[in-house]
Amino acid sequence: MMLETIHEFAREKLEGSGEAEEVRRRHAGYFLDLAEEAEPRLRGPEDVEWLERLEEEHDNLRAALSWALERGEVELGLRLAGALWMFWNARGHYSEGHRWLEQALAKANGASAAARAKVLEGVGRLVFPSGEVDQALIAAHEGLELSEQAGLGGAVAARFLRILGTMAIVRGEDDRAKELLEESLILSREADDKWGSQRRSYGWEIR
Repeated sequence: MMLETIHEFAREKLEGSGEAEEVRRRHAGYFLDLAEEAEPRLRGPEDVEWLERLEEEHDNLRAALSWALERGEVELGLRLAGALWMFWNARGHYSEGHRWLEQALAKANGASAAARAKVLEGVGRLVFPSGEVDQALIAAHEGLELSEQAGLGGAVAARFLRILGTMAIVRGEDDRAKELLEESLILSREADDKWGSQRRSYGWEIR
């Protein structure tokens, strides 16, 4: 919101203070907290309010992501990207979101399975509008295998099965789609994942 001249002056003063890196670290941590606070609310009645807030802070979120990935803060970068994919999806930032998720995955060595799985779920969701079914399938299969190996629980596995089921519908594999979506629904209900239990995929309603 500052005038550009004031913004540049403040940046120069920060760089000259010797504290720029610590300030950027704190900045990234703050916006990671914001994104992770927003994420569950994007599935509820406050979704519009939180989508607006994230849109207002989109440049700050970009800056935090850029810093984390450039400085090798892998876990922070993955968690931030993974927390933002629903925002990118809801606001139509498909290509940009996909780029951030792929950049995060490219540096994912040593990161937690939970953070990697969430990013893979985002890839599976964000590539679909552009018709990249094969890439969505690759991400979903990799995420499902990761969730099973790491014991991340049925709710996580269910989300990847839901992506696979949706892709099966797109490919005209109706029987396979029904099988995958039924399995996803069972796992969601067993995990008491209310959001997952209520999801419907492209006209399929499974009881």
